[in-house]
Amino acid sequence: MRSIAFVLLLSTRTIAAHVVRSGKWCFGGCETVVNYATFNDTSPGSKKARSCEGILRATSLYLCIDEYCAESGRKAWLQDANETCIERVNATLPPYEIIDRFGPQERSGFKRLSADEAFTWPTLDEIVIPDEEFFERAFTTLDAAFFEYGIHRLYGYVLFYFWAVVVSFGVGSRLLSLIQGLRRQDWQRVSTSPDGFNRYRTKSEMSSWLQTLLKRYITVPAAFNNLCSQPFGWCTVPTRIQSLTILAFVVLNIVLCSASYRLTDGNLYWPTQREQLLRFVSDRTGIMSLVNFPLIWLFGMRNNTLMWMTGWGFGTYNNFHRWVARVSTVQAVIHSIGYTIMICERDGMASLVRYLHKHYFWNGELATVLMCALLAFSVYGLRRSHYEIFLTLHIICSIFVLVTMYYHVLIFGAWEWNGFVYPCVAVWVFDRLLRGGRILLFNYRFWNIKATATYDSDSHIVSLRVPCNRSWLKPQPGTYYYISVVDDLLYAHQNHPFTLAYVSTDVERPDLQLPLSPISERPSAHRANSNDSSESDALLQPTASPPKSPSLVFLIRPYDGFTGRLAKRAASRLTSVRVLIEGPYGHTVPLRTFTSILFMVGGTGIAVPLSHISNLLSEASSVVSLRIVWAVREHAFLASVLRDFRALLEDERVMLEVHVTQDVKNTDVVPADGMKGVKLMPGRPAVHNVVEDMAMESGYNRFAVVACGPAKMADETRKACVAMLGKGFRGVEYFEESFKW
Repeated sequence: MRSIAFVLLLSTRTIAAHVVRSGKWCFGGCETVVNYATFNDTSPGSKKARSCEGILRATSLYLCIDEYCAESGRKAWLQDANETCIERVNATLPPYEIIDRFGPQERSGFKRLSADEAFTWPTLDEIVIPDEEFFERAFTTLDAAFFEYGIHRLYGYVLFYFWAVVVSFGVGSRLLSLIQGLRRQDWQRVSTSPDGFNRYRTKSEMSSWLQTLLKRYITVPAAFNNLCSQPFGWCTVPTRIQSLTILAFVVLNIVLCSASYRLTDGNLYWPTQREQLLRFVSDRTGIMSLVNFPLIWLFGMRNNTLMWMTGWGFGTYNNFHRWVARVSTVQAVIHSIGYTIMICERDGMASLVRYLHKHYFWNGELATVLMCALLAFSVYGLRRSHYEIFLTLHIICSIFVLVTMYYHVLIFGAWEWNGFVYPCVAVWVFDRLLRGGRILLFNYRFWNIKATATYDSDSHIVSLRVPCNRSWLKPQPGTYYYISVVDDLLYAHQNHPFTLAYVSTDVERPDLQLPLSPISERPSAHRANSNDSSESDALLQPTASPPKSPSLVFLIRPYDGFTGRLAKRAASRLTSVRVLIEGPYGHTVPLRTFTSILFMVGGTGIAVPLSHISNLLSEASSVVSLRIVWAVREHAFLASVLRDFRALLEDERVMLEVHVTQDVKNTDVVPADGMKGVKLMPGRPAVHNVVEDMAMESGYNRFAVVACGPAKMADETRKACVAMLGKGFRGVEYFEESFKW
């Protein structure tokens, strides 16, 4: 019985040992312990050649594998090791069968190599087998190290899965909105039974209730403190839904950088658990930082395909771009500091100086410094006040970040980690190609586009007219174009986005007259009857001397930099400037499906309703009430808009409420006589009251509120819409038309 029990115990221990010592790193553990010794049975030469050709080393390695490792995977490992030797020194390992001549008795007589002796890096002339403790330390060291290596990469891919889920929600939401829009336009549900109608109404009300809750608490409000368009100190705060998404991303990065660290005792590479944790955290943050790179470049491009898929604007992805970049930079800083501490603690400052002469090391440190500089140069105040400086520094630093990061990880091979750098370059090239395509589609003779710029000192507005008769892309309401003035070579590289106000008409290209022309076909279905309409009729007819070509019209308020130089150039006369046009960008909000629309605009934000108005008053539109509340400083600006758009503003569906906030000249003539829908009021508009009046007028029907103007006005409009949702006006839909820097 004792002998049987002994055999069972021995079998149990052997099976347990095989379970512990099986796996891909068992063979690597044997190789690690054998590499501590130098065997003198080969002629002095390269270490690689001796490791492949030495009989003593190969025999010691094979005996270790035979004793401590399961047979599974052994053949494949030996084949890989042979291929490595052939590649490096054109030699093969001795055959594994050389250990067949050693029986149990001979093996028990071989020297057992302990860790203490191995750490002296001995030179041996005999076969050795590592003792069990030494092998276990080597095995657990490799197993933990490569477990961490795999988990680093896996957690990096989790970031892509996160954004895939976010984008899928956006795509699904857009598809649902499109389907609902088609249903509203094409058909209405008809039920022949009261019960069927009641069931449908119950489902519809439940769906509407859920949508209202989402709009009230998640999608429409500001994140906190009702600040969204306005800066919060030196930064801006995205909307609540964007902030929650960003917060989830930040928390996910913190969790992934803090979890799953396998710390072991007796680690051969990093003896203490503190050293192991410092190394693993440094590696994890470095890899996570690099994995974020493709997301940074993708979210920051103008021609982001995700914008087309989700319908989200450039501002949304720009917020994602900034926050992914911030997270990546913090991770890069932790990575760099961690490695610096490890080097200094192990060998002192002298070792750090030596590392700074290593190509991969100083490139990595420089990449981190440049990423920090990018963050410093991207604060809201600099972006807003000195956009040209910000953009130039941003592009230059971004290029150097990619270059230095490429050389930092090149030591791992061309694709091991540079596989995350190449997509950044590909995204950048793809974006530039599409930019060039937009330029060519607007005018294939892009180098010779001559625009006219006029500056009105009374209204303090630059009117820029760009011929568009060669454009293959039809302009749409609410879109914007990037404009560069190429006459001035010093600033020719600068381009700025401007919202299209309207398109001037041309009898030779009637397809370009709608939906943006202020002089369009007269909408008869909702026109007010007037016996005195000769002036408006004349405006609605083609003029005797039409312009030579249709033109895009931009209304620009000059400040410093690009717009200031344009205003100075056009200050005293009609000026012809050569421009480069890239666009259109953005998408048209489907306002025609709403019965009531309110525009809350300020200053040059009037370009947004002007670009939509002709389209909204067409026969295909469902609009029955269109109200524009406009806060403007100058009477002269108001007068020019009323002159150009008088025909459309006389439509009985339109009400224009103008708040003149600053008197420039008492002699300004405002041609509002006979325009019943135009009201002139002093002071700033009471935004909440205006939105509430519109909600009361619309009842429970769907109505759109569009804000474009000063940041405070936009935030007040957003806040008022949320308040109306809280009062039960479920049909409120808020849109903000502004370019987010």
